[in-house]
Amino acid sequence: MDAAKLDQLNSIKSSLEDLHNSQVALVQKVAQLEVNLMNAPDKEVEDVLTEVYSNASDNEDLIKNMLDKFNTRVEKANKEYTPAPEEGADTE
Repeated sequence: MDAAKLDQLNSIKSSLEDLHNSQVALVQKVAQLEVNLMNAPDKEVEDVLTEVYSNASDNEDLIKNMLDKFNTRVEKANKEYTPAPEEGADTE
């Protein structure tokens, strides 16, 4: 594994973490909307939000599982990659 490949894996990991965080935020926002609708009920909106919440929650679970598996791969790659010491570097 070279440094460029490791950088690429870490970049993908960062993007997956961002995607997961966005999905978590979406789930939280939909839940807050559902709470707000208790004060001004709207059956049509509630029905759609229930479906949106369910789908967003399922997607968050899928992304989290994928991220966990990918993190394992990145951790393994990080352990396997040991850059060569720079020439002339002080090793004391």
